[in-house]
Formats: sequence, C-alpha cells, structure tokens
Amino acid sequence: MTIISKDNANALTKWGLVVLVILCGLYLLILSILFQDLKYPRDHPYLFTLETLLFAFGCGSIIFLMAHGRGDLNINTVIEFIVVSLKFGIFHILLQFSGFYSYVFGYD
Repeated sequence: MTIISKDNANALTKWGLVVLVILCGLYLLILSILFQDLKYPRDHPYLFTLETLLFAFGCGSIIFLMAHGRGDLNINTVIEFIVVSLKFGIFHILLQFSGFYSYVFGYD
C-alpha cells in the first residue's frame, strides 16, 4: 500500500520546484532592487555579457544531452532549452545585481 501515488508524487515535485524557483526569483529581485550592485557590469560589460551567455546556454545545453540519452529528442527539447537558458541567465543577472557575486568573489 502506497501513501502517495506516482502521479501525485510527480505533480507534487513539479509544482514544488516551480514554486521554489518563483520564490527564489522574487527574493533575488527584491535584493537586486534594494542593492543594485552594478559595479562589475559597468566596469566589464563585455565580460559580464559573455559570462551571462555562457552560464545560460551552458546550463541549457545539458537539456539536449539528457533528451538524447533518453531517446526523446524533439521540438519540446528546443523549448525546454530556451526556458532553462532564460531561467539561468536571469538568475545570473539577479545574483550579480543583488550583490551575491561581489560578496563571494570580493569584487569591490
């Protein structure tokens, strides 16, 4: 006897992750508005743009490897790549603007 069915567990995991990502994004957005740490992007705009693109597309490209390995490479893979790339790109920018990277890497 199972307490939670497989379908319910999948839905719970999916929506739990969606809510967690949204809450983290809102938290970083609030911190970004409050702190507005723009020193590194202003000092090194090309490097910041390059690292944002590499971070976004590097993380997003793993979707193709996962879909290929599972034999499910289709048009949805491209859509998932775009969504994941946007998510990681936006989170990278929010982490910079919130002051997290300056704190971690000691950039003053």
